Amino acid sequence: TSCLVFLWYPLYWITYNQINNNLTSQADTMQHKGVPPEIVAQLDPLALIILIPICDLFIYPALRKAGIKFTPIKKITLGFLCGAAAMVYAAVIQNYIYNNNNCGEFPSEGDDCNPATISIWAQTGCYVLIAISEILASITSLEYAFTKAPKNMRSMVQAFALFMSALANAIGEALVPLSTDPLLVWNYGSMAVIAACAGVLFYLSFMALDKEEDMLNSLPTGHVGTTAMIAETERRASISSAVIAEANTEKEMALK
Repeated sequence: TSCLVFLWYPLYWITYNQINNNLTSQADTMQHKGVPPEIVAQLDPLALIILIPICDLFIYPALRKAGIKFTPIKKITLGFLCGAAAMVYAAVIQNYIYNNNNCGEFPSEGDDCNPATISIWAQTGCYVLIAISEILASITSLEYAFTKAPKNMRSMVQAFALFMSALANAIGEALVPLSTDPLLVWNYGSMAVIAACAGVLFYLSFMALDKEEDMLNSLPTGHVGTTAMIAETERRASISSAVIAEANTEKEMALK
């Protein structure tokens, strides 16, 4: 079940990966007054540092107290939608840049192109939305891999979740032609549509898992291998449990 959930993640990661290149290039065409364009990208980890404790200490407990079950499936869905909102924000800024500089739709071509009449800090909203989506989708994916996989298969399931990021990078290579002027508005718009549609279809595909949340949290220990290997593993586990129980009993008797 966990692996099926993660199969949707490449469509999220191709949206998230926009902060690694396109948004930095966008910042270079804005007024930054001596501030390096790469600096604005640090708003993402800064927002994570601020927002994660707020979510853990205030928002999630408040939702539980109000009787709202904000399950991992709902978190991931909202994460996709926040990623889509970030791309809409970026598309609006990019369109403004195209319409408010002396080089039109080619603001990064040549040294004679002046920055658009908009501050580099206008990207703040985009990075905050991406950070929120990361909290809801990325961090929740690690939680989901740990809590919903059989105990002895957690590492493998987490590796599968991380592999989705590599798959997204491969898909991103096919979208490189969109990552240039004058197609950047279409690029961000496409990312927004992909993330939004993926979020809706993701929820429709896995909404039934919300009802099975408690059952999935109590999955038994799983094993990978042949029947004989599984039997041997169970035998060793039972012997270890017996030895530990006997040692604890002897320790209690000695204390008495």
